[in-house]
Amino acid sequence: MPRAVDSSGAIAGKRLTAPLLAICERCHAPIFDSYLHPVEVRPQNATVPADMPLSQSGTVTCSTCHDIHLAYATPYGAPSHYLRRDERGREFCRICHRATSPGMGGHAESLGESHFLSKYIVTDPSQGIDALSKNCISCHDGSSSTSATIQSGMWVHGRDFLPYDRGSHPIGVAYEAARLRHGRKTDLLPLGMVDRRIRFFDGKVGCGSCHDPYSAIEKKLVMSDKGSKLCLACHIVAGR
Repeated sequence: MPRAVDSSGAIAGKRLTAPLLAICERCHAPIFDSYLHPVEVRPQNATVPADMPLSQSGTVTCSTCHDIHLAYATPYGAPSHYLRRDERGREFCRICHRATSPGMGGHAESLGESHFLSKYIVTDPSQGIDALSKNCISCHDGSSSTSATIQSGMWVHGRDFLPYDRGSHPIGVAYEAARLRHGRKTDLLPLGMVDRRIRFFDGKVGCGSCHDPYSAIEKKLVMSDKGSKLCLACHIVAGR
């Protein structure tokens, strides 16, 4: 039975020079900057087999799915990605999430990816939209999901996204510039005071600022918006 890996990197009685995630991030920073399968969390709605070890505290780590001591390539010559099993795509996801398949739903299942990397390169910065947002727009342009339109040169939600926001929240906007702009609709917190779960892309608002395809929260939000908590993480409302 494989030995557990704890968050400090303790493996089979030996200790790594840094926490496991920090070591992985040294070479794989682009993955950590993208949408990443949750790590350092306890599995929910999943059954993790013994050959995919959790940490000693029972959380998912990079080593749950990957073993760097495996072969670089599969017997067929394809990159192995050091995965612990031969399944790929959705079938690999179902190793742990089989209890919720079929009909698992969600972006992770439909895309069959654990690392939702950008497939687009921004060649025209004047478009004001980051590469990860381009991924979202590629489906959310009405072709296979809720539509998105352009208003005043900025991508925004489609009108049918949420009935109460009227599709009016833009992306591609420089947060600090918007905060300091005269005549803005609402006051905004300084960037350094915004909840760290809200991400910015070169200082701009993107789809990934409020949404994460791996989130278990309604609308794939990065945090609950109960009581407008998500909105108030950036916006200052008088009297609150």
